Amino acid sequence: MALRIPGASHSNPIFVMVDKKPIRASRLSAEWCRKCVDQCWSQKEFSYAPAEREEAIAAYEHARKAYDQAIQESVE
Repeated sequence: MALRIPGASHSNPIFVMVDKKPIRASRLSAEWCRKCVDQCWSQKEFSYAPAEREEAIAAYEHARKAYDQAIQESVE
């Protein structure tokens, strides 16, 4: 779960379980988050020091995969 101001900002996720099952985002929200990861990377990718670059690439790829999974598991 996260808080979102459409077109402006998004909070970090808060993971919630109901009846021992994770709550899933709407497809629209998950797709919005996924696009934000790519936008953030496009703005910051050149700001990382060479020694930090591989770790940053891995972190962004992890986020992409998490949102891709959320899109696949979305209910709408």
